Amino acid sequence: MGGNVGTQSSTVFARGLAWNQIDTKNFLPYLFREIRIGAMMGLILGVAAGFIAYLWQGAPNDEPMIGVVVGISLWCVITLGAILGSSLPWVMLKLGFDHAPGADPFITTIKDFVGLWIYFSLVAWLIGVAA
Repeated sequence: MGGNVGTQSSTVFARGLAWNQIDTKNFLPYLFREIRIGAMMGLILGVAAGFIAYLWQGAPNDEPMIGVVVGISLWCVITLGAILGSSLPWVMLKLGFDHAPGADPFITTIKDFVGLWIYFSLVAWLIGVAA
């Protein structure tokens, strides 16, 4: 989910740049809008996935915190995807690189590593399983 959100945010950036709706000077309002959208989407999907994870794996296995772990992790990953998707293309553009083909692999890689770290850290902290 985070990769999809990040790719969509970078696509919105590329389109806005091509249509002169976004430039390097008026970037912050765009960034904050994408973060708000990503956080809200992450909240909705995190609550839904957390509830499903609780019913599917948490309640039957007497691990109620698994739903919390899944929900928080999904919220963090989707929000991170929106942040990366809206900021990495801008950074690449500022550094003189072509943002269109270059941003998405970085978004996906960073989001994957950080997302796994968030998930396993929450498992270790909230459920007490040592990583």
